[in-house]
Amino acid sequence: MGCQNMTGFVDLYSEGGTFLHRIDARVKIVAVLFLSVLAFLLSNVYSLTLLLAFIFILLFLARASLSRTWFALRFVIRFMVLIVVLWPIFDPSGTPVWATFGPVKITEPAVWRGVTSAVRVGCLACVWYILMFTTSQRDLVRALVKMGLRFDFGLALAISLRFLPTFSATIDSIKDAERARGMELDKGSLLKRSRNYVAILVPTIVSALRSADTLSLALHSRAYGARADRTYLREPKMRRQDAAALSVVIALLVVPVFFKFVLGVPL
Repeated sequence: MGCQNMTGFVDLYSEGGTFLHRIDARVKIVAVLFLSVLAFLLSNVYSLTLLLAFIFILLFLARASLSRTWFALRFVIRFMVLIVVLWPIFDPSGTPVWATFGPVKITEPAVWRGVTSAVRVGCLACVWYILMFTTSQRDLVRALVKMGLRFDFGLALAISLRFLPTFSATIDSIKDAERARGMELDKGSLLKRSRNYVAILVPTIVSALRSADTLSLALHSRAYGARADRTYLREPKMRRQDAAALSVVIALLVVPVFFKFVLGVPL
């Protein structure tokens, strides 16, 4: 599924043969969580910038297409710019004061706090894109089940990931059909537009109920739940390269924690 034709939930996974694609999905999940924790622990803008640069290098090594990468990053970049612009306006504390616009004061510490927060948000968002670019939905759900998630919860997650894009396409098709009949969904008062969207909501609900009924019959025909134990076509197994990658990730978290909390080095 490409990201270009999706208006709602998108699958950002890109098939590839990079080492990031080959790493066990469980290791990537742990890596993303550890790097997210590290982004919260770091308080220095320079340390956070180094972390963001490292994440961008990993994104480059994932070799996702430029259009897919920009589709994912443009929202993050806009949000980062918004934080940098708005933070000094709502946080006038500190000196020196760089500018004054009526009751609004722009101070140097507030500007740097805004930049630091923006870089932290960039780290937290972009690190998850590494997992999404290099891990298929099937492997992601299978890894979560292997890590202790109940299988029925994993199945529900897999079904959600599978059908959200389908429902998004269904809604778009219904909108196009209503527009072809002369309905103007985006014109008129708020009340009129709300009433117009009832014509979208009803067939969408009917379509969802039909899909749920079909899915239920498919699960029953395959005897879902007949046995407590389960077998899998592919069992994820930790290899040497996975263990090495996990060791590097643990070191990336442990070393800064040691320097900051044991040695007292500001990071």
